[in-house]
Amino acid sequence: MSQQTRRIILTLIMVIILFIFLTNIAYATTLVEPSRFIFTLKPGERITEAIKVTNTQDTEAEFVAVIYDWTLDDLDRLITFKAGSREDTLEELIKFNPRRFKLAPGKSQYVRFTLTAPKNGKWMERKGIIFFEQETPPAENEIGAAIVTQVGTTIYLSFTETINAFRFFGSKVEAPPEGPPFAILDLANEGLGHIRYKVSYKLIGKSGALIYEDSLSEQIILPSSRRQLTFTIAEQVAPGKYNLLLEIGFLGTEKKFNTSVPFTLF
Repeated sequence: MSQQTRRIILTLIMVIILFIFLTNIAYATTLVEPSRFIFTLKPGERITEAIKVTNTQDTEAEFVAVIYDWTLDDLDRLITFKAGSREDTLEELIKFNPRRFKLAPGKSQYVRFTLTAPKNGKWMERKGIIFFEQETPPAENEIGAAIVTQVGTTIYLSFTETINAFRFFGSKVEAPPEGPPFAILDLANEGLGHIRYKVSYKLIGKSGALIYEDSLSEQIILPSSRRQLTFTIAEQVAPGKYNLLLEIGFLGTEKKFNTSVPFTLF
């Protein structure tokens, strides 16, 4: 067998492998509403709510509801664990029904859940994700493993005794030789509950005139976490002296934190 023939065979094998993997990409075919619940309960208090699950695909689907513990890594990527693995688990505090159900195309099912706050203990926030999992076997005469799609709702449970504490360590503006200037905010959550916040900013020129303003999407910091938030201030900024006015608003409250960062672009 010639070297050229070997190359052709190897290329065909790679194409077949890529086809097998790419044809097993899972697309979300389920709508779950709402995507998030945030509760604050008194010790021993109980609350019942419902999640609406809709089958948006063209065929009947069977769903299994599974609750997971979760956290975020240093890059804010989701990491899930078996329920009960973490100290902030919801496993013993939540009950939901039904756990398994089928839906015809376009039909919906309400999954009701009840949360019960403990009467004592550590008042750290508890959290979990209820994933509605659907397993799709490979089509007849196709090679590949079954596909499991997960679409879920995040649940946060804090308590009237839960302490929230935000800390601002500082901010600065960097101006690389090539590219637009960007801001770096050093933030920390030193409390027992998660913090959701939104940053708005204004770029002010030397004369006090407004040059540019914008806001960022909603951000989150989990308890006992420290994060550096980096964002581009504006795509084009002329050399000169500026002042960056920052406002951090905390969702669910009327509290705001304001600061300013003077900087010069050469």
